[in-house]
Amino acid sequence: MQFTHKHTFAASVTDVVTMLADSDFAKLRAEAAGDGKGSVIVDGSAETAFTVSIRRIVPATSIPAEFRSFVGSDLHVRYTEAWQAPDRDDRVGTFAVEIVGAPGHVSGAVGLTPSDAGTEFLATGEVKVSVPLFGGMIERAVVSAVEKGLADELASADTWLASR
Repeated sequence: MQFTHKHTFAASVTDVVTMLADSDFAKLRAEAAGDGKGSVIVDGSAETAFTVSIRRIVPATSIPAEFRSFVGSDLHVRYTEAWQAPDRDDRVGTFAVEIVGAPGHVSGAVGLTPSDAGTEFLATGEVKVSVPLFGGMIERAVVSAVEKGLADELASADTWLASR
């Protein structure tokens, strides 16, 4: 199941990329969406290609009750975002989400483009779940969770940028 999420930052592409490559911001992302004990690795820098890896534990209560039997009491989530080196004013990258032990994954592309209002963020992705009969229902639940997570993280990013 495919999804698209758009957001406008009131900041330049350079400022947004600097934030995304900042290990303190990555820690904030990890802690905000999980149990507060997430771990992060940022490899590279805003001026070059960089990768952000976030590991966190999310309570299974964040997904619909009918799907919790597939994952247990906690979700061990691995999130990786890989941004390419600058190309003109745009930045592009990829992302992947893996829930350890769950029968599916999320992957896609992310991009930042300058606009009159600041920076346009676009995430496009696909959720694939390999569970007979229930796969489509689980995919819809995962898409909903991904979209909510993106909205929450981007709101935190707006706050971060406003404080700088």
